[in-house]
Amino acid sequence: MYQQFSHSATVIFGWGVVSVLGEKVKELGCKKAMCVIDKGIEGTNIPGKVIKSLTDAGLDVVTFSGVVADPPVEIVDEGAALAKKEGVDCLIGIGGGSSMDTAKAISILLTKPGQAKDYILAKPIYIDTKTPVILVPTTAGTGSEVTSVAIISRPDANAKWSVFVNTTYAIVDPELTLSLPKRETANTGLDALSHAMEAMTTVNWNPHSDVMGEAAIRKITEHLVTAYNEPGNKEARTGMMLAANFAGLAFNDPITHIGHAAADALSCRFHTPHGYNCGICLPTAMKITAPATPEKMRVIAEAMGVSVTGKETGEELGDIAADKIRELMRAVNIKSLKESGFKREDVLSLAPDVVSNHLASYCPVKITEDKAREILADIYDSYQ
Repeated sequence: MYQQFSHSATVIFGWGVVSVLGEKVKELGCKKAMCVIDKGIEGTNIPGKVIKSLTDAGLDVVTFSGVVADPPVEIVDEGAALAKKEGVDCLIGIGGGSSMDTAKAISILLTKPGQAKDYILAKPIYIDTKTPVILVPTTAGTGSEVTSVAIISRPDANAKWSVFVNTTYAIVDPELTLSLPKRETANTGLDALSHAMEAMTTVNWNPHSDVMGEAAIRKITEHLVTAYNEPGNKEARTGMMLAANFAGLAFNDPITHIGHAAADALSCRFHTPHGYNCGICLPTAMKITAPATPEKMRVIAEAMGVSVTGKETGEELGDIAADKIRELMRAVNIKSLKESGFKREDVLSLAPDVVSNHLASYCPVKITEDKAREILADIYDSYQ
């Protein structure tokens, strides 16, 4: 048996570092870049900052602004068609996970023939992509800038599937999160927390995921509420951006597990934000895995500021961690599924979708349809 940990891209981190983007792209020998963005940031000053950095370095720029939340394969095809038409030799994904994952997926079609659906499969595959992909996050959540995975919706299968690709640089600038609304700050922060905790408790955990995951949990516990309540707080925004980056590094190799499997089911059925779904599922994900991972759960509880005696059972530690996560969720005003208008029976009906998600197989507890229904019931009932 061996363990593997890797970095998908070089990280350039710091306040205002988006200004060096053009310089780094030019060093790669690129001439024309395509910026991949969503409507949410199109009206902000962020695309302008990115484009200025690129044009100041002498690069031509084209923009694809068709990205939507949980982007489907058709959006990837549209972006790839524009990239080919314009003859771009570099892709810049700017935004949250949707934009960054779309840029990653577009790179496949600049290397391989066919359509996105040929490569976005239920069982993910790796594509040795050749086009440089530079990722610029504008949220402190997904960590997509440092992972090789692209998660894309397959409407024909009513599922979110994925693919692994190559990436080149992550330009991580906390200043870009200053305009992030409070709701998105909360949702994306919980997304990062779920990455860290699930990476530590998956069957494929490694020492790297443990170190980066614990560091991320400590930073999120310290900074999320402040970033939510004080959007202009530089220290909190920087801490959250680092936390999301660390959490992305944590799950790059071990991947996530049952929390994300349940979250994906919620996304496909209710079209609720990914980060919200991950947060609402996380307490139960920790509770269900705790008996199989008691030592990891002790570290997680302590990283969230809980004093433990060392005599607690795995089950007790799971309850402690779950309660602490719910406390954090309440502090950033996360609504329950019931408050959001969703019916219990509709949530429980998602059990087959949870079981069929490949992420369920990474959970240290076997996920049957009955177990999935039990998990969904706890997600709905335990946070009101």
